[in-house]
Amino acid sequence: MAGKKYKNAALKVDRFHEYDLVDAVEKVKEITEAKFDATVDIAVKLGVDPRHADQVVRGTVMLPHGTGKTVSVLVVCQGAKAEEAGVAELPPIMKRSVPSILAETEPLARKFLEAKTVDQLLPLIRNPQRAKPRLQRQYPQGRIEPAGLAQFNTAGNLAFGDSSMVVDVRTRNFEKRQITFVETPEGLKIDWESWVGWSEMSWPALLAALPTQATVFRLIVKRVDYYNFGFSDDNQWQSYRLESLDGEHMIFGYVQRGSAAAAKIQMGSEVDFLPMILKIRFPAKVAASNNQVVIDEVVATNWLEKDE
Repeated sequence: MAGKKYKNAALKVDRFHEYDLVDAVEKVKEITEAKFDATVDIAVKLGVDPRHADQVVRGTVMLPHGTGKTVSVLVVCQGAKAEEAGVAELPPIMKRSVPSILAETEPLARKFLEAKTVDQLLPLIRNPQRAKPRLQRQYPQGRIEPAGLAQFNTAGNLAFGDSSMVVDVRTRNFEKRQITFVETPEGLKIDWESWVGWSEMSWPALLAALPTQATVFRLIVKRVDYYNFGFSDDNQWQSYRLESLDGEHMIFGYVQRGSAAAAKIQMGSEVDFLPMILKIRFPAKVAASNNQVVIDEVVATNWLEKDE
């Protein structure tokens, strides 16, 4: 059954009127209620039979203003050709061969996942000075239940960032996870915070305290249309579903449309979810459901925290 917005749009179109191209484009702009740049499908009757090779129609069209997206070009060359192309300096981690990277990272991952104490973890992780008090809060007794490594690089490929690399692994209890390795002055280290989804508060503490001051949280961000209580105006707010790493906890997050935070959270239709570090807070007047927060800031569009 068609929705309310579809029915309202359909009432504005005369199905028996033949619109010329200019009028059709204006009509599309008039009836759309999408709050993003929507696409338009065009069906053209060509009167050909594609079963015959000489009647198959194929072609490409160059859009006059492009797609609106910034395109990155990878140039693989060296010497004078590299200078000619203006190739930027590659991050150190991407200059190394895949076999050499795997030879270094697999033993590191094994030690990380077999560590039983905080002291055993510290030499393996990135920015141990920052991580140590967080580790002590996470493991107040200093003891860790090791996940163990059953299989390394399960996906068979590596995902590179500016100074980082993500590898898929499988733990001893068959859990599929990702480990982020970061290039540091001391060599490759593991980002512990992204592994555990570290946040300034635990989920139980967040839901009990309902803090009205901005709190840093690592979250899985998903698109959702849920507008209720103090966030019922979808012209003012964009809604998201915010989940914990293990999927056991969930709240609804709302970002002010047109804000800097809203621009950073842009998710294409092909993306189901994104891991992000956000600053969130409960409104001063907490909604009756107690599960709705304001998204004040996007700290990072992944779970890798920047070094201060």
